[in-house]
Amino acid sequence: MMVLTKKDKELIERARKLTHETKVSGGVVGEVGCALLTKGGKIFTGVSMDLSSGIGFCAEHSAIANMISHSNETEIETIVALWADDNEFGIMYPCGRCRELMEMVNVKNRKNTNIITPGDKKIKLEKLLPGEWLE
Repeated sequence: MMVLTKKDKELIERARKLTHETKVSGGVVGEVGCALLTKGGKIFTGVSMDLSSGIGFCAEHSAIANMISHSNETEIETIVALWADDNEFGIMYPCGRCRELMEMVNVKNRKNTNIITPGDKKIKLEKLLPGEWLE
């Protein structure tokens, strides 16, 4: 496991500032915030949307969609997702769907993307994926 850098801590703070649990007509948005750093040095963010009928998506999906929408980059250097309230926060592992999405936008992310995990550590995405099926 790798130790967090100053840039990693900045990503955590950016994600934390995004969280703002808000009730909307169809559910809750903003329970989880995400920040990612691209290989090219750009930061993109997003929040979760937990909506009725399974329409919502994770904060990681939102941040990756922002990256795709606002740049020509697909390589993620580092990513973090977390929940927060007024006084505390908790870093979360990405769900299986988010792990697969990271690899699907660029197969290089499997070996190169750092995931910030609970306990102030980082691991490579490949450690969280059960088997390689994209080539």
